[in-house]
Amino acid sequence: MRILLIAITLTLTCSAASAETIAGPASVIDGDTIQVRGEVIRILDIAAPEKDQFCSQAEGDTTWRCGEQAAFALIDVIGTQLVTCETDKRDRYGAHLAGCIAGETNLGEWMAAEGWAVPYPNCECETIRAASEYAELHHLGLGVEPF
Repeated sequence: MRILLIAITLTLTCSAASAETIAGPASVIDGDTIQVRGEVIRILDIAAPEKDQFCSQAEGDTTWRCGEQAAFALIDVIGTQLVTCETDKRDRYGAHLAGCIAGETNLGEWMAAEGWAVPYPNCECETIRAASEYAELHHLGLGVEPF
């Protein structure tokens, strides 16, 4: 039993030790990716169109620069505020996966609530899902069309 408790304690200590805070001014790469202090950070639990991506209108005949608009929305919400990101893992490309806050605004929740991002597939992110449902109901941002 004592060995089990030591193993659990070491596991929790190692997990906590690998968590990292990255804070500072942010540059927006696209609607779900920023750079802070030279570190590329993907905002956890959301997916947004790539900056150069086009989307179709509901009618299907007209396209628009949805990726650019999503990036602009993220730029607007961050403004001149410092961004703080909490990360403990990286994606397959080496970018940090992180929950990020600008001032008191959770960037993932805000992007989903405004309709500029959707929940990342299979995430356990009920607040992001609820925010995305609100945006879909009110036809905000990307509207109801998948990108």
